[in-house]
Order: sequence, then C-alpha cells, then structure tokens
Amino acid sequence: MRILQLHSDYIEYEPVKKEAPNAEAADKKATRLEDILVLLTCVEKGDDESVGKAAVEEAAEFMKNLKANRVLLYPYAHLSSDLADPATALAVMKEMEKQAKALKLETFRAPFGWTKKLSIAVKGHPLAEQSRSITKESKEGKEAKPAAKKAIEREIAKLDEKSLGEKKAVMFRQARVDADELPPNDHRVIGQQMDMYSFHDAAPGMPFFHNAGMVVMNELLKYWKELHKKAGYLEVKTPIILNRKLWEISGHWDKYRENMYFTKIDDEDFAVKPMNCPGGILIFRSKVHSYRDLPIRMAELGLVHRHELSGVLSGMFRVRCFTQDDAHIFMREDQIKDEIVGVITLFTDFYKTFGFDYHIELSTRPKNSIGTDEQWAAAEKGLKEALDSEKIKYKLNPGDGAFYGPKIDFHVKDAMGRTWQCGTIQLDMTMPEKFDLNYTGADNKQHRVVMIHRTMMGSIERFMGILVEHFSGKFPVWFAPVQASVIPISEKNNKYAQKIAGELDGAGMRVEADLSANTMDYKVREAQIRKVPYMLVVGEKEEKAKSVAVRGRDGKVEYGVKLPDFVKKITEKIERKSIE
Repeated sequence: MRILQLHSDYIEYEPVKKEAPNAEAADKKATRLEDILVLLTCVEKGDDESVGKAAVEEAAEFMKNLKANRVLLYPYAHLSSDLADPATALAVMKEMEKQAKALKLETFRAPFGWTKKLSIAVKGHPLAEQSRSITKESKEGKEAKPAAKKAIEREIAKLDEKSLGEKKAVMFRQARVDADELPPNDHRVIGQQMDMYSFHDAAPGMPFFHNAGMVVMNELLKYWKELHKKAGYLEVKTPIILNRKLWEISGHWDKYRENMYFTKIDDEDFAVKPMNCPGGILIFRSKVHSYRDLPIRMAELGLVHRHELSGVLSGMFRVRCFTQDDAHIFMREDQIKDEIVGVITLFTDFYKTFGFDYHIELSTRPKNSIGTDEQWAAAEKGLKEALDSEKIKYKLNPGDGAFYGPKIDFHVKDAMGRTWQCGTIQLDMTMPEKFDLNYTGADNKQHRVVMIHRTMMGSIERFMGILVEHFSGKFPVWFAPVQASVIPISEKNNKYAQKIAGELDGAGMRVEADLSANTMDYKVREAQIRKVPYMLVVGEKEEKAKSVAVRGRDGKVEYGVKLPDFVKKITEKIERKSIE
C-alpha cells in the first residue's frame, strides 16, 4: 500500500466520471472539507484489510502529535502501477474507514471508482506532507523506516502550537523506494536494469541520464525534430533564467511563484523558468511581423524546473526538472482552424508510431476566465470546427478549459490499459494582451495575434517512463539503446565477433561485442536483462560459413544468417520505425 499523507487547510473534490466497474454511488457535486488529514491511498496487489487497518492506526498515532482529529480516506491509484483489483481495493478502503471510526476519528471517505476534480491546500508546517509504504511483511511504516520515524519524533518535540503554523520549509522528501519493493514492470526497475537513468539525493526529483538513456532520448528527439521540420516549425532555444519583470508581466510571479526557483544576479531578482512561453514571446517580439508572415510556428525543447511537493515525486512520472517539447504558434484569427488541424495531424502521426491508442477531450470556458465573449466564441468555434472537419470523436468538458482559453487534450492508452494525458493544444488570450503581440494587417493597421501553446509528449522524461512500461523495456529496434550484441561462443571466436561488430557499426547500427571471459549463456542472459533486441552468436561453424546465429528477445534462434541479409532486414525496420 502506498500512502501520501497531507495535512491540509482544505480539500475540495467533485466526482466527474465513473472509471472502475464497482464504482460507488456518488453525487456529482463538490465536497469541501477543512483542517483535515488527507490520506491519498493506493491499494496494491497483495494488500488485505489488515494492511489497511495498520495504515489507519499509524496515521491516528501521528494525528495525536498534530492535535488533529479529522481524516479523509481518498482513493488515489496514481501512486503505483501494481494495483490491486477494484473489488479488493474497495474492501480495503471500507475497512480503513471502519477502523478510523473505531479509533474515534471524525472520518470521511471519497467515493471509490471515480475520476474526480481535486483542489487542495497543504499546510506549511514541516510535517504536512509525507509518503509511506506499508506491506503485509511490515504492516507498520514506522518499523519499515526507523530513521525517518526518529527524525519526525525529534521535529515534533521542537514544535509548539505557534511554530507548527509558522514554519514553511518542507523538511521531508519522498522516501527512496528500493527496487525490490517495486513491481518488475516499473520504469525505475527497468531503467536500472538497462542502465538508463538514476536518481540521487544531491538533486531530489531530478533524473540523471546515463548513456543508454541518452540514446533513447536522442532518438525520440531526432524523430520529433524530423516531424516538426516537415510541418514548418522553426526550432528555437531560450535561456533557463529570466528576470522578475518578465515573470510579472506573464503573471507567473503572482500565480505560480510557489512552484518556481529563484536567484539573484547583480542584485536583481531572477527565476528559473517553469515554462517556455515567455521566452518564445520575446523572440516573436524581436521584429515586426506582417499578416503575410503568419502563422509562425516556434518549437522548443526547453528545460524547465518546477518545485513539486516532495511527497508526489515519483520516478520519471513526477519530477522537478524536465524537458518540455513546447511549441508556440502565432497566427491570425482566420487561421485557427487550419492550424489546429495541423497540430492534430502531427500528434496523430507521432502517437501511432509507438502503437498508442488515444482519446481526445475538448474543454470550454470556465467560470473564472478572462477575455471577451467574442474572443471565447471565436476560440471555441475554431477548436470545434477543427475536430469536426476531421470527423474526430471527442468528449466535451464544459467549463473545464484554462482560465485564458479553451483546450484540446490527448489521453494516450498504454499496453496495460492506463491512460496518460500527454498532448495538449491551448488557445491563449492572455499572453498576446499582456505582451502586446501584434501584426500589421492588409489594412496597414495593427491587429492582435492569436497564440497557441501545445506540447506533444509534455514532459519528455515522463513520456520516456511511459514508453519503458508500455514496452516493458523491450523497445523497438529503432530506438533501443543497443540494437545488437555480438556474442562469441569462445575466445577463439573473438576476432570474428569484432569483425561482425565493426561491419554492423559501419552500417550505422548501435552494436556491442561481448568479449568478456564469461560463458556464452551468461552473456546471453546479460543481453536479455538489458533487453537487447538481437543477439548474434558466433562460433566456429558461423565463422567458417561467414554467417551468424541470430537470437531474438523471444528466445527463437535463426541459424546460418548472412550478415548483409540481417543488416538489410534491420535497416528496413529502423527506417519505417517498426514496433515489431
């Protein structure tokens, strides 16, 4: 069981859509609870009611120190990919509710099996956010992490009622999860096996990419750049650090400051960018534009930093430092439909390359929005017409757009049936006004630019994590870190193995020759652990025949394969980006 424990000023949630087959009855209305301990709870395979009871008992003990008595049990499946079946999960949640009431806690439970809108304000004291893992083998998290428990007890001893409300520094990071606590398909486990990336206390929530991980990233970005060049995008790059004045104009300084990092240069306030858009806007403003110049499509692979809560950090899925595959399109109002169609086509081609299914949602004007009725009507009309013209099915989410404009979201489905919101297309009515973005029209007058923000992968790091679990690390050969491993049966065959590896390298393949003193079987197992698509085993027989024995990841072996034939077959797969 995974729990994210948040001591909150308030939480507000509203059931939106049934997801689980055993979803409970619920009113589709918002519920608001104040001054409450929220237990975001994920029930995993192997958990039973005793695990749930232990979790509540530990929370109750902790609440005594905080002088809190209100608790909300909130089903939250996003903390793990090794989920219990819905029936078991609901039974455990009900037992937790029963136990909490037996402990005389004022208990609330959010409905099970629903997608819910969620808004929460976490208190500022040091113990407000913590994550825990509870299993049948160690039902009490306090026993599983004694050092963390002692640190908590020391800190509680220092706090009086006044300081509890005044301290703002978050002192506890998400506990590191050992690989043996994770399911075998978890991207953190596979990433370690394939030597792709790692995480370190020196930079919490910021992944370190190893060579194998960089190969995968570079292949993704190479494909991304090819698609965008064909679609008429201009690649740009903007600084990571920008001054306070810019962020004040964009509105981030007031509305997003808690999620930003800051520094001072020459006694002036600067911020590390959490988003790329202000930088792209400055590039657009650097020259005068005519109506003939539009649309201008700027694409940026921009490194951004966001100060996420420590308790929600989760491998590559939730990080503080990531690369966003942003693009900003500056256009005339009459170009909205065509540009949206172009973006949808681009997204569709990209997702299909990886075998992803997806569904689309259109979100319209919320209550708290900016801009005129005419602007919103034109923006929503443009998005709807683009979807309808391509006969694309979509779900309408009335009132769920961004405050600055309507949006289209792409939810991709992976091999395990999970959906991930990756792509988004947003029409923005705020930035063109804030930064006075104009173009000279045919009438020689100034007209306001219409702006689109869009990302296809969203966070490249997160998208890589999705791909790792989608393919279980068995990547298609075109972006596999190592495409072929040449394995000699004995040292006598090392020279021939090196010759084969050299020819494959010359053909443009990523290849390695395992010339270690280990046995052939050991070398094959090592290559299988690292998910290498093809193992080319060579011995005396293959050397005499000038051939190789090709072993696939499925264990099937094809003997007597001529190297030119193998190269031709694999090159064709790479060129068409086959996912076979």
